[in-house]
Amino acid sequence: MDSSNKTVDLSSLRIDRDRAPSQRRFIAPLAGAIILAILLWLIFSSPFRSPEVSTAKAVLVTPSQASTVLTASGYIVARSKAEISPKSVGRIAWINLEEGQKVKKGELVARLENQELVAQKREAKANLINARRELARQSSLFTKGITTHQALDNAKTQVEVLESELRFVEEQIRNTEIYSPIDGVVTVKKAFLGETVTPQGFGGAGSAGATFAVIVDLNSLEMEADINEQNLGKLSLGMPAEVTLDSYPDHSYKARLRQIVPTADRQKGSVKVKVEILNQDERVLPEMSCRVAFQDPKSLAQMDGELKVMIPVSSIVENYGAKGVFVVEDNAVRFKPVKTRSPIGSQMEVTEGLSGGEEVVIEAAALDLKDGQKIKLKGE
Repeated sequence: MDSSNKTVDLSSLRIDRDRAPSQRRFIAPLAGAIILAILLWLIFSSPFRSPEVSTAKAVLVTPSQASTVLTASGYIVARSKAEISPKSVGRIAWINLEEGQKVKKGELVARLENQELVAQKREAKANLINARRELARQSSLFTKGITTHQALDNAKTQVEVLESELRFVEEQIRNTEIYSPIDGVVTVKKAFLGETVTPQGFGGAGSAGATFAVIVDLNSLEMEADINEQNLGKLSLGMPAEVTLDSYPDHSYKARLRQIVPTADRQKGSVKVKVEILNQDERVLPEMSCRVAFQDPKSLAQMDGELKVMIPVSSIVENYGAKGVFVVEDNAVRFKPVKTRSPIGSQMEVTEGLSGGEEVVIEAAALDLKDGQKIKLKGE
């Protein structure tokens, strides 16, 4: 081995820990981070991104629609109706009832077989005539002193007994005759000629044949609806309303809230209300399904006959001191100043600025939109 290798200076291989590290190696990563941050800001900052928005149409409505504070569905019912039932068991010998037939209060509509009762009445009348003759004879004899007071009293008692028997038989005959208790129209017919019928409650309530006809007073028809308890505060007795039959959706009837039934349905969480129909016609029939729109009386009084432009209250925003809405045009929003009236529920009437049909952004105040800003509709 060469001895000269042992004297080689290795000091040049030592790390100099006292010298400051080079700063240039940190410049590139730092610059990259700054550029990335700028790009993220450009992508997600509000001036450059397209926020998702929900919209609603500015709709043209009638004055009554514009003043609507609550709607509900229900059915047409009769406030006055009668279920006809006989007072005794018997077979129908005569009936004058057909569905759709008009009847008057007190009109004879059916009769049960009563031949035996009629025969008993004839016999009771004949016996009573004979008893009265005997009473007259005993009275004359008593006046002449020929008969006793006891015989006269017996004759009087016999007359009273026979009169009571006659009244009982006549009452039995009346029980075989069925009369209409109200003016109305026959809506249900369950019994027919020759059928045996029973009184209500005979053998238990709701027994077969107990109700053989239903008569409804069509002038007493009204609407019943179930209102959620949370909406009950929007209603008041006598408030105006409009009722629309599902069968005739293009025709509405003027109405008013007649009654709020003072009890709630615990399971449904609702309260029943009754709505009087003020201008009903022959199209309104019992058990029809329908809808009612309750109207704010103050707003209705302010309305003229012209169509109104209505928008959601949540679409109104303040922009540089001006009240208006953001209208969607070509995937961007444009601010339009508007003039409005007092809100009606969740809707507000626009008196100036919109003509109807425009798409306006709802809940716009929370979005911090700018005039001309690009947007994206939710769900697209």
